[in-house]
Amino acid sequence: RAHLHEDYESVKGEFTRVFRKYGMPLQVHTDNGAPFGAVTAIQRFTQLSYWFIELGILPVFSDPAHPEQNGRHERMHRDLKAACAQPTSYSMETQQRRLSAFVKEYNYVRPHEALGMETPAKVHTWSERAFPEVVKEWLYPSDVKVLYVTQNGAIRWKSFYWVYMTRGLIGKRVGAEEVGNGIWKIFYRDVLLGYFNEKAIMDKESLTRLSTNLV
Repeated sequence: RAHLHEDYESVKGEFTRVFRKYGMPLQVHTDNGAPFGAVTAIQRFTQLSYWFIELGILPVFSDPAHPEQNGRHERMHRDLKAACAQPTSYSMETQQRRLSAFVKEYNYVRPHEALGMETPAKVHTWSERAFPEVVKEWLYPSDVKVLYVTQNGAIRWKSFYWVYMTRGLIGKRVGAEEVGNGIWKIFYRDVLLGYFNEKAIMDKESLTRLSTNLV
């Protein structure tokens, strides 16, 4: 679909449409471009990533500057760009017609060598995982400390300290589980976000950030 902006709401709307029609995958593999990923964020997760996690879909990212790690998808994008964006159209209606023609030819007409000279439409199978219209509340285990992510994107720790999460989690609840020796690991639902050192926070008496490694 043609859109004026590559923002969270537009992309979420398109994925919602696709998931309703075809079901949901276990993973979504993308590059690190917005709104899918952010190389400076914890685990590279964005607001869109957290929505995927709420649906039970794991976001998976190619390493920065390594498009070959998702080669078939990148090849499709090259073909799409050549057919529909060099140059782009002067109106959304014309651009959508070009995109629709490309999708029809790519999925239903042109055989693909990687698919044994079949078309994608012929070999594609729908997922049995139905899209939920309402995301269920996540219940953390009883031994996990449940913490609210405030408007500054951080959690309050022991009333006096702050641990920064991400603005993509504002208003949501994360789980904290002690590893030992003052180290805690943070989850969103069942996905590990990172670790922080409780002792280091108290020594510095300042905001700290999660680490993807044990600290």
